[in-house]
Parts: sequence; C-alpha cells; structure tokens
Amino acid sequence: MQQSQRERYRDIVDRFVQLARANLDKPTRIPDLSRAIGVEPRQLRRACQAILGITPVSHLHRLRLSEARHTLSTPDGAASTITKVASRFGFHELGRFAAVYRAAFGEHPSETRQRTLANSDTTVPGA
Repeated sequence: MQQSQRERYRDIVDRFVQLARANLDKPTRIPDLSRAIGVEPRQLRRACQAILGITPVSHLHRLRLSEARHTLSTPDGAASTITKVASRFGFHELGRFAAVYRAAFGEHPSETRQRTLANSDTTVPGA
C-alpha cells in the first residue's frame, strides 16, 4: 500500500473511531457512521481492515464491550444493574453479552460489578 493511501485510511479510521466513541450509547449503524465521516461503507471497511486488521463492526463491538467494562468498574456504573449497562451499549442478549465479556476479560460481568461494589464500600477510617 502506498504511503498516501495509508495516510488516507488512517484519517478515515481516526474519524470513525472518534465518532464511534462519541456515540457508544446510541444505536448506530455502519452505513450511518460512514455517511457521517464522508465515505462509503466499503471504503470504511477497507480502511479498518488495513489499519486495524478488523472490520468496522468488530471494532465498534470491541469499543462497546470495553465501555461496558469501564462502566461496571466505576462505583456509579456498578450501582446500576448489569442488564442496564449491557443494554445501554447495545447488548440486548444478556447470555451472549456475559459469554463475550468473559471471553474478552476473563471474568463475568457480575464479578467485575461485585469487585467494584466491594471496593467502593471500603471506606478509609477518619476520612
């Protein structure tokens, strides 16, 4: 791949990632994201494959999964239910969410939540 093409693809991916991160808790489709950054879905797919080594759908899925974990790792997020957190980031099949979460992070979402709640309940005496 020529340097100019690689730079173009990098720019497309950077805009895609920025827009995707800004909309993780909203239902978004790849054609809509493509249109918003001014490229065709096929061009976005080629750019993601070249730069990230995965499809835009796979990258969006990973971003949403990571954000769900981040949310469950905060006291406010852990105070919510796993169902609410999963649904917020587009995971509506809870069994599948739990399986994918465990495969990615080595623990169940409930374990992340329980650890966070246990750590947030620990208060420093005299604080």
